[in-house]
Amino acid sequence: MGSKGGSSRKPKRRDPLADALRFIRFRARSEWEVRNKLKSRGYSDEEINGTLEILKSKGFIDDAKFAYLYAYDSLTVHHKGPYRIRYELKMLHVDEYLIEDAISKVLSEVDVSEIVRKLTEGLDERKKREKLYRHGFDVDSFND
Repeated sequence: MGSKGGSSRKPKRRDPLADALRFIRFRARSEWEVRNKLKSRGYSDEEINGTLEILKSKGFIDDAKFAYLYAYDSLTVHHKGPYRIRYELKMLHVDEYLIEDAISKVLSEVDVSEIVRKLTEGLDERKKREKLYRHGFDVDSFND
């Protein structure tokens, strides 16, 4: 008996760099996210560290840039406030100083009062405060 079309049981060569690049293909990721993804795929710490060094040296992973892009997108597209953005970036294990720098930079570039106005348009004062709180804004900063 011959095998038709060759063996499909040939073991795949595992490539942590290719897996990492696929993972970061559609959006920026924190170093922690990439490390966890590679760990969940069964790569060794040595393979993971080597891959992360390559990605960082080529600029594919940069937690400062990631934090800025995440904060900017969260505020301008998703209308999340600084408190919520800070919390989410902490959950992605971004360093505190990078989070603070990113949020400060975004807040200096974006008209937050316009975002708050759009977010709370047509709401009474109580609902406005509730919505701002849920979205992570400092409620007392936006009393009209």
